[in-house]
Amino acid sequence: MGWHFRRLAELEEGEKLNIPQREVFRTLLEFVKPYKLRVFLLAIVIFSGIFVNLVIPLVTKFIIDSIVDQDIPGLFTYSVVFLSVVLFNLLLSSSQTYLNSWLGQTLIYDIRNKMYWHLIRIKQKYFGGQETGKLVSRLTNDVDTIGNAFTSGLIDTLANLFQLFGAIFIMFSLSIELSIVVLSLIPLIILSSWYFARRARKAFRESRKKIAEVTSKIEQNVSGAKVVQAFSYRRQKNIESFSRINRENLEVNVQANKVISSIGPTMSIIRAMGIALIIWFGGILVGYGRLKLGTLVAFYGYVDMFFRPIMTITMFYNTLQSTLAAAERVTDFLRWEVEEDKGELNEVKGLGEIEYRNVVFGYEENVPVIKDVSFRVSPGEKVAIVGPTGSGKTTLVNLLLRFYDPWSGEILLDGIDIRKYRLRVLRRTIAFVPQEPILFNGTVYENMILSSENVSKEEVLKLLDFLDLRDLIESLPEGLDTKILEGGKNISMGQRQVISFIRALISNPRILVLDEATSSLDLYTEEKLQKALEKMSKGRTMITIAHRLQTIINSDRIIVIHNGKIVEEGKHSELLKKKGLYAKLYESQFATVQHK
Repeated sequence: MGWHFRRLAELEEGEKLNIPQREVFRTLLEFVKPYKLRVFLLAIVIFSGIFVNLVIPLVTKFIIDSIVDQDIPGLFTYSVVFLSVVLFNLLLSSSQTYLNSWLGQTLIYDIRNKMYWHLIRIKQKYFGGQETGKLVSRLTNDVDTIGNAFTSGLIDTLANLFQLFGAIFIMFSLSIELSIVVLSLIPLIILSSWYFARRARKAFRESRKKIAEVTSKIEQNVSGAKVVQAFSYRRQKNIESFSRINRENLEVNVQANKVISSIGPTMSIIRAMGIALIIWFGGILVGYGRLKLGTLVAFYGYVDMFFRPIMTITMFYNTLQSTLAAAERVTDFLRWEVEEDKGELNEVKGLGEIEYRNVVFGYEENVPVIKDVSFRVSPGEKVAIVGPTGSGKTTLVNLLLRFYDPWSGEILLDGIDIRKYRLRVLRRTIAFVPQEPILFNGTVYENMILSSENVSKEEVLKLLDFLDLRDLIESLPEGLDTKILEGGKNISMGQRQVISFIRALISNPRILVLDEATSSLDLYTEEKLQKALEKMSKGRTMITIAHRLQTIINSDRIIVIHNGKIVEEGKHSELLKKKGLYAKLYESQFATVQHK
């Protein structure tokens, strides 16, 4: 909804995020900083390993020269040194692998924790513009990509980089002529790397987008499984749609891997050219006595150390394109605005008076949904807000709970602008019961005490008894200890709504806000909950958003809203006499009921 939501949708469809690379790297660096000591230890292991690797060809040189010179004691000594160096290198390699894995997995853990913490604090406007599956993809697939790149390539690439420079230094020490021959291939290597990098970055960005679409489509079909299975035509359409998206995901991944698979052979060809030149030119130097055979063999070892890191770095550079695409999305997510909590008041001292003063608000820029709305709800008053679909009823509640802030005007709680209260204080004072109860994995009891974990099961049962709702919960297999599956799919709508009501009451709020909370219940359950509501609302201010007008005819006052403006206000009987919009809505519903 709105320009902001359309912008988010465009980004999810593959538009390049305008995030500077330095900001992406800075974001990743922030996650690594807490582990500086481990990183330092890993650096010691890496540099030790590099030193040992660089020593091995030199030891090989001395062994070969000892053979050629028939130096038997020297041959024995260098053979022992060679074995010791190799064993030490294996120990360092094992340590590096462990530290790599630990840091990579810790990075995944920390990034995902921070993103989840950010997720539960971001403004509601972002949720309206996101497909759930694509949002989940950022917290799962993208984070895994970053962590795996760190584990499998980043540290090794840095080590290879240092090893590359070390090999070049020793190569020049051994033979300047042969070193110049090898370095002459660098322009060819750079051009090849640049070409593949450009193609890989584009392919991997597209790959990140497609895997997000696949995740989103799976999430939609799992959450709407009953509807999908009930409508055979829709099921076939969903199968076709998923197959298309999955095929597109296959194609972009094949394309990305096609780019990657071209890198190895290209670099191997360049490496083979280099080795062939070294053998040919080096052989000539040995033949003329300008180079020892051991030195040529050692130089060959360093040529391998020259090309292998370049191949690894090139491969990782292209893998890095996928990682940067994922890191861009993670960085973008962490930039999303969180709810502003600049309030200073830690207590609501009044009795629950609510007042809207000239409130204007809309989800889309320059398109107001609420237009200069003003009304007051006295402490303990029961007020219903009614109106046609899309008139702005739920928006008024969203503003009261500060899911959004008004463009202009103000909302007062006990004479104080709600922005001056701490968010936790405001939302503890106002209990919200939505039309569709939101339940979480866990037991019925755990879902009921979300607002106050200090409430015992006995207290919950007493509250259920007081509201005459205990039978709806005790009909469950294990009562309060019944495990709830995702979304509450294993319990009835009535039981879900009972949990939602109890959850709201346990915090002992001064204000109750009900958003069509009984509209989708059977008559028996609705009647029980309506009676419970009468008990629940005693001594509390209550605002009820209702579509079924029969449920609010006994309200102290009814506010009728249409196109974002209040058009009528009064008691049920008074509004019927006016024969305005409320009367038309009521007569329409009454006629429908009579017809049935």
